[in-house]
Amino acid sequence: MPETPAPSTRLMVIPAALVPHVPLPRLELLSDARTRGAECVWGGERLTIETAIDLGKHVTDDGFNWFPRACLRCTRRAVRAARNAHPDQYTECKGPTALCDTRRALHELLLELRR
Repeated sequence: MPETPAPSTRLMVIPAALVPHVPLPRLELLSDARTRGAECVWGGERLTIETAIDLGKHVTDDGFNWFPRACLRCTRRAVRAARNAHPDQYTECKGPTALCDTRRALHELLLELRR
């Protein structure tokens, strides 16, 4: 019998170039657990190395470093919203056939998150 692969223990990371396109909640509204990545930044679910998606290091205007992470479900929702809103925010993405590199990358990320 073939062996079943062990579940991944690798933290999924959103590519740094896409992080600015996925809006996060306002920092001042978040609990300590959400700002340090112990809970989903959007939904508040408890995260583990197996369930967390790293949303990158963020630095506030006053130099505070924070490290948001999220659950798969909330990340999918946020990436889908960012992909769908992108054409309205950038003129190079307007039109029915236009698909800039950023929107294409957001779409590919969304497909990866569905696996």
